[in-house]
Amino acid sequence: MAGERFLAWPVRAFWSGIALLALVGLGAIVVPAAPLGVDQRWSEAMVDSRTDFLTDVALVFNWLGRGVGETLTLAAVGAALIVRRRWGALIAFALAEALAVCSSSLLKIVVGRPRPPHGLVDPVGSSFPSGHATYAAVTCVGLVLLFSVPGRSRLWWWGLAALGIVGMAWSRTYLQVHWLSDVVAGSLLGAGMALAVFGGTQAHLARLTRRSATRAPAPALPGS
Repeated sequence: MAGERFLAWPVRAFWSGIALLALVGLGAIVVPAAPLGVDQRWSEAMVDSRTDFLTDVALVFNWLGRGVGETLTLAAVGAALIVRRRWGALIAFALAEALAVCSSSLLKIVVGRPRPPHGLVDPVGSSFPSGHATYAAVTCVGLVLLFSVPGRSRLWWWGLAALGIVGMAWSRTYLQVHWLSDVVAGSLLGAGMALAVFGGTQAHLARLTRRSATRAPAPALPGS
């Protein structure tokens, strides 16, 4: 567990994640029940852009973010971490996913924002924030932190993660089950939770390692 290194600057990542979570909390306080002007314009643009192909793509994202698709993804990541005996990584991943889901569900109850009318699928709960966008962000950011090395080589992975997050956010507005501000908040919530949990976990494990090193007995001198 002590060897896990998710981030080059874990404490900075932790506080960046906390800042994103605070921003989402502020958004939950000020967001109106009615859609914002940009929400309405974006929703109309999504209706105008409908094609059979785009609808199929959006439905794939919908499947990946719920039920069987979500379960298979999480199980695959968990199994990979168990096989590698990365227990600290497994704990961080499970905690980030669980807290993201709980936070999203709680905010939905507190805010109670109505969804757009005439959705192409039947979602559960209120509109703010998007649970699918939250899940996509916490999972995509988590995958980068779990399976790539901090440094410049990670830029490609961040690009792929961004595509996944944006794709999921787009799909929710295309399917007319969320407003644009809902998916922005969900994406920030998921990314913030991942940064906070993984950064906090790494910093905590590093403290435990230093504490164990200071408590370790000094090696015996030859002939003593």
